[in-house]
Amino acid sequence: MKFLISQRSPGKDDFQKLELKYQVEAGTAGPYSIVTEKDTSGYSGQGLRSFIDGYIRDFNCAMPDVASQTENAIGLITKQWPVPNSISGSFSTAIIEEKTGEIVVCNDAIGVYPLYYFAGENEFYISNSLIWLGVVSKASVDEVGLFQRTYCPEFANIGSRTLLKNVKRLLPGEWIRFRKSGEIRERKYDNELYQQLSDSVAPLKYWKAFKKEVSYCLAEEENVHVALSGGMDSRLIMGSVPREKQLFCHTYGQEDYYESLIAKRIAGLYDANFRSYSQPELNFPGKEVLEKYTIETEAIYLNHWLEILEEHEIENRENMLVGDMTESLQGRNLPMKKNWKNFKQYYLGRKEYPLTENTREKFEDWKDGVISKYTGLISQKHLNRINVQLTEEQINNEITADLEELFLRIEQHNLPYLELVSEIFTWFTHSRIPMGKQILILNSNFKSFCVPMSVQILRLTSNLHPNLRLNGRYIKSLFASVKELKLGASEPTSQIPFVPFNSPEIFKVPIWFLRSEIDDFLIKRVMKSGNPKKRYRVLKSFNWVEVYQQPKMEAKLWSYFEKNYLGEGYTNAVIYGALKRRDLEQWPLSNINIINAAALNAELALLKALKDE
Repeated sequence: MKFLISQRSPGKDDFQKLELKYQVEAGTAGPYSIVTEKDTSGYSGQGLRSFIDGYIRDFNCAMPDVASQTENAIGLITKQWPVPNSISGSFSTAIIEEKTGEIVVCNDAIGVYPLYYFAGENEFYISNSLIWLGVVSKASVDEVGLFQRTYCPEFANIGSRTLLKNVKRLLPGEWIRFRKSGEIRERKYDNELYQQLSDSVAPLKYWKAFKKEVSYCLAEEENVHVALSGGMDSRLIMGSVPREKQLFCHTYGQEDYYESLIAKRIAGLYDANFRSYSQPELNFPGKEVLEKYTIETEAIYLNHWLEILEEHEIENRENMLVGDMTESLQGRNLPMKKNWKNFKQYYLGRKEYPLTENTREKFEDWKDGVISKYTGLISQKHLNRINVQLTEEQINNEITADLEELFLRIEQHNLPYLELVSEIFTWFTHSRIPMGKQILILNSNFKSFCVPMSVQILRLTSNLHPNLRLNGRYIKSLFASVKELKLGASEPTSQIPFVPFNSPEIFKVPIWFLRSEIDDFLIKRVMKSGNPKKRYRVLKSFNWVEVYQQPKMEAKLWSYFEKNYLGEGYTNAVIYGALKRRDLEQWPLSNINIINAAALNAELALLKALKDE
């Protein structure tokens, strides 16, 4: 899946370094040297050579003819951006024009499949692997990028910034044409989201488009795997898969967890094979497992997926569908005030939300709020912890400039409501990197695709008026009117147990409220007593308290940082924070901040080790 395009021929040492960790092949295309993993997908024809992460489809071609779809789409992308409505998919791609030596790189409107580029004085590289590019180019660590990965929201880089100096990542919806010298000849953006807002999109019209996308996505697949949570996103996927496909559903968690039981019932409704995986110790994996997935995917973040990946036996890399970004259909990222008055008026009463006009003044105020949030943890103490030499002012200015890059991308969409501004910012940050990592890590064993993130489906979803999507209004109408989805609506959700999803709100809301209150009470009781064995929730489900009680957890924590590239002050704060959660001096939250630090340290260690060999 990994590839590296280089203006110079990597030396024997470069190949030896890569082959210590990867099975690679070398070749040429036009004036470039190419290094690829053996299973890297791509296209060659019409004088073009392309490398593709994700999938690209052309609706103007017959559905089974994926080869023609790819050929048409790749040829069109070199000439036209954004793509017309006949082209869809969720992808990033690099396309070499062998005759001219020019290269076109692009990604879809969100850009979960990363694509990196680096143009030095006498060298030019493009890759979908930051580690590969860093090793061969010998780019140094970027201190601003390091601070963003340790202290900024999402523990993620912002905009085009990466962990390596002068190495850029494509922005959401970005298209660039490079000359063979590495200079940028032309740059374009896909600003098609939200451009045809409508409050009258019939559910059956949306469903027809969604099924078409899924059918084209799966055109070459006989077996289809689904990451099945039992929520509405995975039910939407389940209902859309053509009935002739053989379905295999996977969920993490013990068989008797409430969420696992619901997922199993959903799988049964669609005659699918079902398996749950439970290895809770992998939430703090051994160092060798952490390093393995850092090397393979560069996407360690939410370790629940390791419970599936470590047990799943690979014969062939088959398709895995994930339902991320279905949350866009439910309006979860629209920032509406949550209080009793709004709940009565807009959730129960179904009044339309009053939306905020996106004026220049309000947009600038919103930007100021975002900048304050992202720069709020800049302090000399934090810079000293990670051994950063830049000043507080320099870090502040650089982070602000990175945010301005995203603000400009948002501004180019000319959005009418401030709520949509907040939503697309979330898509460009949270959805693009942390959520995207879930897709990337599944690529280690599967060909992981996210249909709700595809070009045409995300355009269609974004054009649904916010008042259609808020409070799950539109997804409820889908499950009430679409035959294939009514089946899934007959089962409860994990948030509201005991009653089917299609039950009246008068039954669902009290159950949701009561469960939430009891769960809160049980959590506070565990903390007050200091006894990790007390009941954690009303219904048996994943228990973070137990995860932090693993006998080898502390030893694993210290092992992650045996070779420390993040600074003793930072790693000690991470480790001792984890131990406080274990001892119930702090509430045992998800360990994402801890695993982020461990994975980041592993990336830095790998870059240094491969460079030094």
